[in-house]
Amino acid sequence: MSALAPVHSVHFYDDHDSLIDRLTGVVYSGLLIGDSVLMVCTEDHRLKLVKALDRLEMDVREYARKGRFTICDANELLAMFMTDGLPDARRFTSLVGELVLEAKKAARSKDQSVTVFGEMVAVLWEAGNKAGAIELEKLWNDTMRRQVFHLHCAYPEWLFGEDAAEMRQICELHSHVLDTATA
Repeated sequence: MSALAPVHSVHFYDDHDSLIDRLTGVVYSGLLIGDSVLMVCTEDHRLKLVKALDRLEMDVREYARKGRFTICDANELLAMFMTDGLPDARRFTSLVGELVLEAKKAARSKDQSVTVFGEMVAVLWEAGNKAGAIELEKLWNDTMRRQVFHLHCAYPEWLFGEDAAEMRQICELHSHVLDTATA
């Protein structure tokens, strides 16, 4: 087991560019130090992220061939474990656990560290499935207790409007909270 402590951060962003800037830094630095990176994004964010990494002359295709950079579609992955609007814990644990394990095996850093970005919770929240998003956050936390990795989540600020209680509920499920000013 890794000596590292798990990190579960959430980024509340006010525009897509700030999210892509943060993710570009996370992926770029992670890959350079030997970590593996698992990204679970919407199609739009996936395309923008790859374009930003290409501008930095990072050969993400080569990292992908080595198993150190995996990128999944958030909606497709959700469809594999959601049942009646809620995540099926067994299917989620099996599916995501395998993805993280494979990423760990490919990592070249001393602790075989893995950095994960998950946007599925925001997809659920935006669709009005707040209960599903909360349950998915809890499943991520359970998975992190069994397999240490760093997990970064992100939600657009505008999904919360003026509802500070809902945003606080999300914050309580994370070890670190970032907004656009701190990201």
